[in-house]
Amino acid sequence: MIIIGMTEKANDYYRLFINWTNQKIKKTFVKRNMFDFKNIKTFNRAFADDPGPMVLFASPGMLHAGTSLDVFKRWAPNEKNMVIMPGYCVAGTVGAKVLAGQKQIELDKKTVIEVKLQIQHLSFSAHADAKGIMQLIRQAAPRNVVLVHGEKAKMGFLKQKIWKEFEIPCFDPANGTTVTLPTSQDLPVDLSTNLLKRALERDDEAAQDADRAGTLS
Repeated sequence: MIIIGMTEKANDYYRLFINWTNQKIKKTFVKRNMFDFKNIKTFNRAFADDPGPMVLFASPGMLHAGTSLDVFKRWAPNEKNMVIMPGYCVAGTVGAKVLAGQKQIELDKKTVIEVKLQIQHLSFSAHADAKGIMQLIRQAAPRNVVLVHGEKAKMGFLKQKIWKEFEIPCFDPANGTTVTLPTSQDLPVDLSTNLLKRALERDDEAAQDADRAGTLS
């Protein structure tokens, strides 16, 4: 098995900082580091041309760029290979076209990929689902909720569900728009006496200047 990118970096961090892990893993560290895997290697692009079965975890997950697309172009024409798509793919990406069953995918005018490999779809997401979001709102008890990631129709459904269950304002703004959240909460601020005096003196001076300007006009 081969790892690359964030997976490789995360593995390095866990290998170095065992104290981040739970007590069970900390105990096993006395015998061996659980993140020193025997059968997992850091990716080398030459591996993509090696014979024999391999498993490659590569990002981006939608096959639209980077290592995943590079390897996909090499492996796609062979029916013995397989690609597993983990989760949602944005329309127009190579991943979305693969899931739609396209057998020829045009990357540009000079590059067309023949897709003969096997395709599997795995329902997986790093984001919370509606149930997880509702649980978070129940625990955090916010005064407002802003939904910023997801399909418009599904966000609209969740927005109505949040209002119906919690009766708190919920917003699902379009990209690039501004949301203003009204608040009546008083925020206490620690302020030194000297700073307060200087601010009041400046206000008095400004008021006196305004009076003088009004008299002269």
